[in-house]
Amino acid sequence: MDYLTKSQNQNVKYSLSLLWGEIKDFIKHDFNILAYAYTLTFTVIILFLNYKFDFYSKVMRPTYNNGNSIWAFFVLYSVVYFAAAIPNFALRKEYALLKNPKFYIKSLFLIFLYALCVGWFSYRNWEIPSLSSRENAFVIRLISNAKSIIFITLPLIVLKIFYDKKVEGLYGLSKNSKHIKVYLLALAVIVPFVIAASFSADFQSAYPQFQAWRYQAVFKLPTAIYTAIFEFAYLGDFINTELFFRGAMIVGMMAILGKRAVLPMVVFYVSIHFGKPLGEAVSSMFGGYILGVLAYQTRHIWGGVLAHIGIAFTMEIMGLLQYYFLSKG
Repeated sequence: MDYLTKSQNQNVKYSLSLLWGEIKDFIKHDFNILAYAYTLTFTVIILFLNYKFDFYSKVMRPTYNNGNSIWAFFVLYSVVYFAAAIPNFALRKEYALLKNPKFYIKSLFLIFLYALCVGWFSYRNWEIPSLSSRENAFVIRLISNAKSIIFITLPLIVLKIFYDKKVEGLYGLSKNSKHIKVYLLALAVIVPFVIAASFSADFQSAYPQFQAWRYQAVFKLPTAIYTAIFEFAYLGDFINTELFFRGAMIVGMMAILGKRAVLPMVVFYVSIHFGKPLGEAVSSMFGGYILGVLAYQTRHIWGGVLAHIGIAFTMEIMGLLQYYFLSKG
């Protein structure tokens, strides 16, 4: 952190110590060597099986073409989640949780929502007669990012209104902003590293996610406008991911599971990265745990939302700048 002044360094260290204090406090009250060892071992096993035998590509991806994707993902996520949760509770001898029907009913409902969002794929084949091929492709890209509003946000709003009335805000999207300045400062520290990484070949091959030059003059809109429309939907999808995993699966499950909601969520979160590079899947285990713990401790998900949006937006901006000002240079 040589780019920071001495006083800024002290602020960063103090801020990070606050977050570390929250994590330590959680671990102090939640840690059980058998439960944590089992969770880690199970996560390593499913990662090994997926990447060793190419499970996602050979088993899950083909379901998009045969129309079974929604149920296939529902089964996968249910097996992963409950295979993490049930032994976890049993090893802690918390049999009351295992006998609680609310745990199974609510978990299955939430898992189904996510499987529905991931598994709905038929829109990819839509061809709207009134649109050009470029416009049609643009609309499909928007649907891909915005569909989580229909399948996750709206159902959670209904669940909140009619069932989880006592949960503050919308599953962590609340007025509560504990440590929000700390999160902003931590993000400010991370962003320069993201910018530095943007000059790598791997980064430039993956970003920006939205290649605006492929949609030139789509709907006769200026580049800045249609790019902003896409990026808004793209970043919104990150908010919904955080709302689901740290919101619904942690804040929303607290009343039933308490601290025990975190570890099963982490394994579930890892499983949604099966189609991505191994490094990203492994890092999701650590990131998912930290964000889950902080969501539990603070009762809000603003930290995860800021981290996801801040990093994703920086990567998109750098990708666009690199294309327009460097690759053409």
